Amino acid sequence: MVTSKQALVHNGLLKLSALALSIFLWALVQTEPSNRETFTAVPVSVHVADTAWTTSAVPSPSQIDVRLGGTARDIIRLAREGMSIRVPVASVGSRDTVISLRREWVDLGESTGLIVESMVPSAIRVSLEQAQTRLIPVATRFVGRVHDQLALSAPIEVNPRVIRVRGPRSSVMNIDSLRLVALDWSDVARSGVYTVAVDTIGLLGTSVVPMTATLGVRLEDRVERVLDGISVQAIANPGEPELIVSPAIIQVRLAGARTLVTSLVPERLLAWVPTEYLQGLTPGEERVVSVRIEGVPSLVTVVPGNERITVRRVLDRAELTGGSQ
Repeated sequence: MVTSKQALVHNGLLKLSALALSIFLWALVQTEPSNRETFTAVPVSVHVADTAWTTSAVPSPSQIDVRLGGTARDIIRLAREGMSIRVPVASVGSRDTVISLRREWVDLGESTGLIVESMVPSAIRVSLEQAQTRLIPVATRFVGRVHDQLALSAPIEVNPRVIRVRGPRSSVMNIDSLRLVALDWSDVARSGVYTVAVDTIGLLGTSVVPMTATLGVRLEDRVERVLDGISVQAIANPGEPELIVSPAIIQVRLAGARTLVTSLVPERLLAWVPTEYLQGLTPGEERVVSVRIEGVPSLVTVVPGNERITVRRVLDRAELTGGSQ
């Protein structure tokens, strides 16, 4: 059986060494010189606990200077990690209020040995407003154009179509749509799902969930197709002399994704002259006008070509009788 005395002397040298090392490290920490450092432009954020209210603007000022005291090692570590000030608002008493800053609101990270000595300025002004939450539709944006050899074969699929926005009522109620960061077509070389962020410029004081949306893009080879024998219509208003078009049959060239263009039925196309192009056209007069093509799918385009024709209004019977006398 081991006595208490034997237990004490067992590995005594090892225990003495551990004690001596602990004393040395403690003394090293105590003798490490203390430093003071001022961190400038430390960001301030305000967090309102009452969900019926929110901030209507950034705090004023939104950045302050913080003077810290502590070891050089901790100060260097904090400078590397960064620092912020989180101001909690437990209850709302008025729309505009001045809040005195507290030292415990400074986030020092893991540098627990640091001490907040001062903050300049020592108070901030906060503007508050009743909060509003809405589901707002997404608006897509694009820059550039699809590569020349490619074409969209289906409409862009946006997910989600609406995004939850919470913020000051005066701001949220004036938002018609949330714009996405523009997708650059030069970066799209194939079909796929592309993630884009919500453009939050001008949305200060609001929260947006989610912060991104996906765009489903389907592309195919771009092809062209010429359709012959498309009749042109020019219809006169009731009581007006007849209209004659020349040529009465034209070609229409279409371009787009292969499946859309090749599956198009020519009989679905309608070529006609809008009535506003014919206003003031007198009997016997001719006018060169453009033809409007209808029945073309939304992702298929008409390639400019033979869309201009001549329209002539015939002489009415009274004029023909008067001319024969």
